[in-house]
Amino acid sequence: MAWCFLLVNLLVILLASRLRFAGRGLEYASPICLSPQAWWWVIGACAALAAIAAAVGRRRLRDRRARRALLELAVVFPPFFAFEWGMLPPLQRRWFDWAIMAGFVLLIALLVLAERRSLAERGLTGRNFVPAARALAVPTAIMVAAPIAAAFVVGTDFEPGRMARQALTYPAYALLQLLAFQVFLVWRLRRLSGWAATVAVSAGMFALMHWPNGIVMAACAAGAAVWTVVYLRRPNVYALALSMALAVTSFANALPRERVLKNLRTGPIYIERMLEREHG
Repeated sequence: MAWCFLLVNLLVILLASRLRFAGRGLEYASPICLSPQAWWWVIGACAALAAIAAAVGRRRLRDRRARRALLELAVVFPPFFAFEWGMLPPLQRRWFDWAIMAGFVLLIALLVLAERRSLAERGLTGRNFVPAARALAVPTAIMVAAPIAAAFVVGTDFEPGRMARQALTYPAYALLQLLAFQVFLVWRLRRLSGWAATVAVSAGMFALMHWPNGIVMAACAAGAAVWTVVYLRRPNVYALALSMALAVTSFANALPRERVLKNLRTGPIYIERMLEREHG
């Protein structure tokens, strides 16, 4: 059922972007350029796979906790993607657009706090910090070193001031992301699927949050897979936040931000900026 959940979210993005950008920017609406005709084939394949995954995983829903987990996931992520891709203005966002975005964060926080008796088990206390940090040491070192090594090939536009600002501010943003994609998402996926599927679907969902920037999606999926594996074994969001802050700071500052990373843009704003560059 976790695979069905991932495919449904992908389907929401594909449908919303197809309707929103048909005839204008659709070629930028996926990491791989697709013709308008190919979009419908991809959408149909995604819907068929989602139906198959639902049929295969329906036995999981005999468990009341699994049904509740699926319901809670369904009221957060598909509506968020529908709002982001169908209604959220990419430029000149208004105060109520930000209020709706904040509402999704508040909803996740409330659902997490509803199970406050298990906050320590979910990594929101100091428990497991040292074991998690040890488990993350080598993967984090690799994630930090890889963009630096790649910069020798593709170049860099490194700015010390920008890196310093990001290193100071990103840990707080990392905690917000981990609240959604580890504390909230992973524990519910675990009720719907096995260990390996939980890791894969969690990584896929984190990648979908950065659609359609292909390089950023690939990096986020790889990082999320590592963080989910460690989180399932040694749950502690603070060690994960430190790892994420180090990895993202290296990734975002070692590589050329515009030429390679597209200035880390994602969502509809990525498409709008690509259109501006094409016609500007």
